Amino acid sequence: MNGRMAQVWWAGLTVALGAMAACKGKDNLKPDEVSAVTKKDQYAIDSARMELDRASAATASELTGSTWRLVQLRASKDTVITPEKVAVYTVEFGTSGQVIVVGGCNRGGGTYTVTPPKGLSFGPLATTRAMCPPESMSARFLGDFAQMRAYEIVAGMLYISLANGAIYQFAPEIDIARERGVGDEEPEIIFACLDSAGTSSRLFARFQGTQPDQVSIRRAKKTVVATQVQSGSGVKYEAKDVVFWNKGRDAMVSWFGTHLNCSTTKE
Repeated sequence: MNGRMAQVWWAGLTVALGAMAACKGKDNLKPDEVSAVTKKDQYAIDSARMELDRASAATASELTGSTWRLVQLRASKDTVITPEKVAVYTVEFGTSGQVIVVGGCNRGGGTYTVTPPKGLSFGPLATTRAMCPPESMSARFLGDFAQMRAYEIVAGMLYISLANGAIYQFAPEIDIARERGVGDEEPEIIFACLDSAGTSSRLFARFQGTQPDQVSIRRAKKTVVATQVQSGSGVKYEAKDVVFWNKGRDAMVSWFGTHLNCSTTKE
């Protein structure tokens, strides 16, 4: 039971105990007063139960624990907007109502709520404020979360609709580590990266498949071997002056003082 559900459960229990106490003293009340107290307490108990049911449904939704990558935004019947090739746009739905969003050169976090059957809303997002390239859709993407109202999963794709009728389409994110398998050594994987100023570059990573796991990272004329460390989310590798945090096909990289948002590419 998560914190939110525990609070609701405790509230319901408190109301129920209060109702029982009220019933014990009802001999001192007039018949119409007994009826009013009973109805009032029962209403409170029923409301608490309904809130608990909503919280349970939200935490058990099909979105829980999933990560999705933006494919396109259908802003209107004739307008389709696709993200710039070198940028990362993802939504990660946590298991306790938390959401992590990557929007181009900015990222943020907040909360989400699923209202059965297909209602979806987000609380205010706390985001970074880096200056993205002129062609970036970062500001629009992050701002639109306040307008998201419902979702559908069709043929493995996630569609989130906005109050103004626009629809975002997402594809499921695939975990690189799970794809390659434990102990397998892969050829270099190419990452397209953006720094906080919007400058693009390429980073090359080769997973070693050792114990503990290591990754050889190459950027420009430098190559660093980083070792896996404990992480609460994704797979994290560290070396002197370098942090490589891989989740799905994306990576957050600290490279000798430069912070990069990266995503795999075949180019």
